[in-house]
Amino acid sequence: MKVWILMYLMKKLKPCLKKIMQLQSIFLVKYYVLLLGLPEEFKGKRKDKKDSVPYEEKVKLVLDEIGHNHFDVLPEGWVQVTHNSGMPLYLHKQSRVCTLAKPYFLGPGSVRKHEVPVSAIPCLQYKRALHEEEEERKKQKERDPNAEVCSLPSAKIETIQENRAAHSLDSEQLRNYCQSLFRFKAIKVMRFQSWSARRKFTKNKKHRKQLERPTLPDGTKLITFPVSSSGLAGSSSGNAGDDNTGQRPPKHWIMNPSGKSYVCILHEYVQHALKKQPTYKFKELENAATPYSAVVCINDMEYGSGFGSSKKQAKANAARKTLEILIPQMRDKISGDNGGDTVSGNNNRMIKASRANSDADLSFFDEISITDPRVAEFCAKTTEPSPHAILITCLQRNYGLGDMHINYSVNTLKHQRNEFTMRVGKHEATVVCRNKKDGKQRAAQAILQLMHPHIQSWGSLLRLYGSRSVKSFKEKKQLEQEITLLQGKAAVNQPNHAILSKLRQEMRKLAEQRQAIQPIGKFVPPDLPTGSAANLNNVDL
Repeated sequence: MKVWILMYLMKKLKPCLKKIMQLQSIFLVKYYVLLLGLPEEFKGKRKDKKDSVPYEEKVKLVLDEIGHNHFDVLPEGWVQVTHNSGMPLYLHKQSRVCTLAKPYFLGPGSVRKHEVPVSAIPCLQYKRALHEEEEERKKQKERDPNAEVCSLPSAKIETIQENRAAHSLDSEQLRNYCQSLFRFKAIKVMRFQSWSARRKFTKNKKHRKQLERPTLPDGTKLITFPVSSSGLAGSSSGNAGDDNTGQRPPKHWIMNPSGKSYVCILHEYVQHALKKQPTYKFKELENAATPYSAVVCINDMEYGSGFGSSKKQAKANAARKTLEILIPQMRDKISGDNGGDTVSGNNNRMIKASRANSDADLSFFDEISITDPRVAEFCAKTTEPSPHAILITCLQRNYGLGDMHINYSVNTLKHQRNEFTMRVGKHEATVVCRNKKDGKQRAAQAILQLMHPHIQSWGSLLRLYGSRSVKSFKEKKQLEQEITLLQGKAAVNQPNHAILSKLRQEMRKLAEQRQAIQPIGKFVPPDLPTGSAANLNNVDL
């Protein structure tokens, strides 16, 4: 009976077992296909949660904050952020402004007179905190080791007044700390009690300046030397002490070296003081940097020698050395040389001196009228153009070279006086003078006054026709000389960076000039609505 039951169950369950085997084989195939296409971390056995680490360890440096003041709070909108360097930064969220010093809110307090908190100076605040820790450590060492130590922490009560007094710096304390790091200078300031007192002081100052005697512009330097008929400057000084009453005292020649080259100053000095003409001896050297040398000879005697990359440069150096021999004060008062032999530095100083002289103040000539007889003398002392040169410049600019006709006539009067007459177009002027040279300048002044009746001061004419009104030929020559001097700065088998930088500078100037003259565009008016009176002939009934 049991065997028959088992056979019956096997017969009934046989189709079900076939279906289960088929499903199991399909499931295994799909499982292995998926397993081969998964990433490596999903293949194999499952790892335990204890074996995986969900974080990565890194070392980050931060500032060890000590001496924190709990009474100091950041103003509104400021947050503290730690920089990657470890230092704390303070960021203003709205304006994105960062600062290393801790900002603080001032409120209605005075900007200049308020006490600065120590936290606003990080280096001082940290230095104080380290000092306090060291003091506390020393106190703990000095205590008796056998004494019982209390387990309770010590509490401290601090008021806002005590905190402000301990963590604030007045102006004296802040200055004493900053003087160890920075350099200060003392300046004089004037503080007035009222605006009327300030105005009264300013008016008095201007009044005192107007009462002062007018002098030559600041920075004017004059070379004065005696001129004798014998030809030597030394002989004139020796004869000054003799008792020969019949001999006339020597005259003095006045020369302004401002804006003049060393060669020009040397020639003018030697020709007037020694009555000689300086000569130069040039030699070629076997030196790539300074292949030329020049020696100045006066009366067959050699004086200064100079070297340079060109004969012109060597000549200028020789003239400078000669002037330092003949006039020892040239080194300090005129050239400003401190003993250096660099050629480019000396020429640059002369160029700068010439430019500084061109920008000198002409207020001295504002107080002098055009017909003042001292104008020619003042122009010679300040290296300004003479009245006759100003007249020629005026005619060139206003009438042209073809219409420039100046007629002169001289008549001899009594008592060694001369009558000088000058005619320019429809203008004519006659002056009484001692010699023709003086009369020529004074007559030119009178003609200039007739041509410019609305101008009263000589300073206005200098601004109009003087050397400042247009770049003179000498300044152009000095600018060209700057480029020539740069040739001596070239190294062997290397590019001349000085010339390249000069070229870059000139190209930028040219670009600025071209950009300045470019048109800004054409104005195009917008499309405006038609006016109400434009269609009066077309009335819509």
